[in-house]
Amino acid sequence: MTDEAFSLAALVLCRVSDAPRIADTLLSLAAQTHRDFEIHVIVADGEPSGMQEVRELVGTFDTEFSTRVNVVDRTQIGSGTPFGSGVARARSSYVAALYPDDVVFAHWAETFAGHGRRSGGRALSSLVAAQVVEAAFTGDGRFVTSVERPKVSAPMPFDLIEHLASPPLQLRGLALPRLAVQRVIVQQIPPAAEGWTVRLAVGLSCGIVDTGEVTYLHRLRPSPADGASFDEVQWVSDRRTALEVLGRCGLTIGPDFLSSLDPSTPSRREPHAEVDLLRAQLRQAQDAGRAHAEAERRALDRVAELLSSTSWRVSAPLRALGDAARRRGGKPHTP
Repeated sequence: MTDEAFSLAALVLCRVSDAPRIADTLLSLAAQTHRDFEIHVIVADGEPSGMQEVRELVGTFDTEFSTRVNVVDRTQIGSGTPFGSGVARARSSYVAALYPDDVVFAHWAETFAGHGRRSGGRALSSLVAAQVVEAAFTGDGRFVTSVERPKVSAPMPFDLIEHLASPPLQLRGLALPRLAVQRVIVQQIPPAAEGWTVRLAVGLSCGIVDTGEVTYLHRLRPSPADGASFDEVQWVSDRRTALEVLGRCGLTIGPDFLSSLDPSTPSRREPHAEVDLLRAQLRQAQDAGRAHAEAERRALDRVAELLSSTSWRVSAPLRALGDAARRRGGKPHTP
């Protein structure tokens, strides 16, 4: 990929009620050291008054930035998810999703531009810092207060087994090849499985390069008291549907390969238990292979030993004649 081939679009995904929550997101985009990228704010449930509020928010920024921001009412452009609508509007070679309350650091676009020019068309992954925050509204606006220090995630290289066992996820910290994503999102994928499906498809068809840079801050609210985050039974159904759809969308892998990866019976184990079980099965297979190789080696050694012993017995009469000839000081007479 040449320098001219890389371009980036930021897709800010929100609802009308999220207008106050994307103010900091837009501010972080306005502060980028690399400014040559598209900005699309995709409003999932647009209505005239709500859309006006979003546009007024964009208008509070200086003209140089606000004229670069494209506010899109998803309900006016047909069916599809907000992310899918943003990808359809983008003209860049790469797209990156941003979510309400989240912010990107000043080198976010610069990092992706630098790595994208030498990525060979692969997706780009950066590290995400997560921070628990609380929000409050006053007469002067909305304020976000930190509850915990940010925690940086470990690098997440694409691992097929771990991904298949993972829960639903969003696309934070990723810059994705637009054409590869577009091939997937035109399919009827359950909305809750969209991020999981897109990362799987891109990981298999393009590969993912880890930049090693922390570029994204995910600001999340405190976890609910019951700890519930998603419906596991519904997720199993959504995941199976997503795999079936991906098997038909033209990925550069064998036909029906993806659907064959999903077990016929839904698993009720936790994701980490699924990964541990698969790893244990892999270790068992490796141990069995090593045991087989050792048994084969011992068998070959025994065969060599037997052959050596047989040769020694067969050649014994000849050795005896040679010994007798040497004792007589000459060679045996030929009849």
